Amino acid sequence: MAEKLPMMIDCDPGVDDAIAIMMALSQPSVDLLAITCVAGNTHLDNVLRNALRVLRVCDRLDVPVYKGADVPLLNLHNKRAHDVHGSDGLGGVPDPDPPSLDLVQSEHAVHAMLRLTKEHPGQVTMLAIGPLTNLALAIRLDPGFTGRLKKLVIMGGNTEGSGSETDAAEFNFHVDPEAAHILLSDVQCPTVIVAWETCLQNGLPWDWFEVWSSTPTAKAKFVSAILHGRFLTYLKSHEKVFRVCDGLAMAVALRPEMILKALTCPVMVELQGRVTRGQMVRRVKNTEGLPLGPEVKVVIRCDTDILRKLMEDTVVE
Repeated sequence: MAEKLPMMIDCDPGVDDAIAIMMALSQPSVDLLAITCVAGNTHLDNVLRNALRVLRVCDRLDVPVYKGADVPLLNLHNKRAHDVHGSDGLGGVPDPDPPSLDLVQSEHAVHAMLRLTKEHPGQVTMLAIGPLTNLALAIRLDPGFTGRLKKLVIMGGNTEGSGSETDAAEFNFHVDPEAAHILLSDVQCPTVIVAWETCLQNGLPWDWFEVWSSTPTAKAKFVSAILHGRFLTYLKSHEKVFRVCDGLAMAVALRPEMILKALTCPVMVELQGRVTRGQMVRRVKNTEGLPLGPEVKVVIRCDTDILRKLMEDTVVE
């Protein structure tokens, strides 16, 4: 029997976070060790409930959920993405029997990250699809944390100065730029970044989406319900294709061969700019002569047929 892929997901569900979690759970090859939660798309209690809702839909409440940071490192950013993800983070879809937060583990998310990487050194793939506060705290507590990861895949940042949260910055990095800076300055494992522009350029056709979201299964009905609110209204009014940022990052983590084009280079996160705070910059020329951080792989183009197949697997029962 093939070895399973141990994985941790650090997230802030979030509609596309929910889809990414479901993608992982649909793959028999994945051993999901933990879901660690961070405030981002919505407030932390909502994030925790949403993670539990997704696990319940997938009949996988055995996966432990951990509570992490409820504010950014400097606590300068209090905006949530309720305009996109709804008031509760999952489209505002009522849940008549919401899962109890008593199901959340008592151990802090950051401590769980450190413990699990010590128990599985060099084996765990970490998918980070929310603000990077938990990972930055883990590095500060234990500088060897990322060195024990097999791989880190991040959905965040940008490559061409195009923002989702501001004119210049992507949401996850803009929520906690200091955390992104700490992580990308000190990361010690192979790191892949799926940036904002990459998500925009590697979407799926809307006609495919209509068929996919109409699949007659409980999982598909859940996905359709959380999508058919503010999230879908926003996408259809702004974009020519269905893009699922966190799902694309999960697909890259599961099937790295889907990467068709990438750039390997150091990156930095702007912390001071009045307009550009939170922007990720590829350090290709380094005309300033500043110290360069570790090289990371920035994904540019993907095989979306692989994404499509993984998304289809997600709603099968």
